[in-house]
Amino acid sequence: MQRICLLTWLVLVITSPTLGGQPANTDPSSPLDLQTYTSELDRWSAAVGRLRADPGEAAELRKQLPEHWSVGVQDQRFEVPTAWLANALDRLVKNPKSAADISKEITDRLETMRQDSQALAQNSQPDVGPARGKLESILKQREYRSIQAAAPAESLWDQFLDWIWNFVTRILGHAAGHSRLNKVLLWGIVAVLGLALVAWLVHLLFNLSLSGFSRPRPQIPGDEAAAAGSWRELAERSRAAAARGEFREAIRILYSAAVRRIEEAGTWRADPARTHREYLRLLPVDSSDRPRLTAIITCFERVWYGHAPASANDYDAALGELESMR
Repeated sequence: MQRICLLTWLVLVITSPTLGGQPANTDPSSPLDLQTYTSELDRWSAAVGRLRADPGEAAELRKQLPEHWSVGVQDQRFEVPTAWLANALDRLVKNPKSAADISKEITDRLETMRQDSQALAQNSQPDVGPARGKLESILKQREYRSIQAAAPAESLWDQFLDWIWNFVTRILGHAAGHSRLNKVLLWGIVAVLGLALVAWLVHLLFNLSLSGFSRPRPQIPGDEAAAAGSWRELAERSRAAAARGEFREAIRILYSAAVRRIEEAGTWRADPARTHREYLRLLPVDSSDRPRLTAIITCFERVWYGHAPASANDYDAALGELESMR
């Protein structure tokens, strides 16, 4: 994943109008120690600084640039690539008027690498325990993200990724001076990343459990009517709630008691899925309980759904309608 993120960053950098660089002209077959490596960075920094006054030297510096610097740290060997520097020098050769800007970018980046090299030198003593952690933290910085340690047992997968990385780096390096090719590569990589994202989303959606889309049925006030207990027991529960001053809750229980009472008369069978208005439509138009149930439902809707203040008078009126049912 780090390689993919870095690849995307590298493409955006190459296709932008600014690009940093750094030079070196040592033999990559013989590793440099940190001190020599730091001196090499200083030498190239001075050489690049002269390009501001004489951009014509860029072509000669480009010829002296190796493919990478080989740096030895204790028993490890690292390769610091210089492809980015080659691209910068090539751009400077093609556009000498940009010498000041490109030279400043290169020297700034070389200075950052020089500071990292000094930090490595201070923390690479074999008898210092925390040095290894410091070394790894520095090697994770931007300038060293693409370095390769000569691992004796490198996996085939790592070798394949390294080959892909080097291949893409060479292509992007050759494309640096061709704006049309830059656009093709940029949009091609954007398209590939977009397709990968779509494929991941499709895979994610197809693996979602359909049960995750189901929603529990909302609890309908009045479900107590389907619970065990007679309408009188529900009425007693409403009286207890009213005695505590919970008139809104007491009216809700009264509505459940009314549904239960009409059920006990044989008019319907209570169903928690029905709404209060559905219950009302089940009553015959000429039923003597219809106006009483309508009054209870109206009071219930006003205090429960309309959030109107429920008073003792509201409760007493609803209780009277319940007790008047046949």
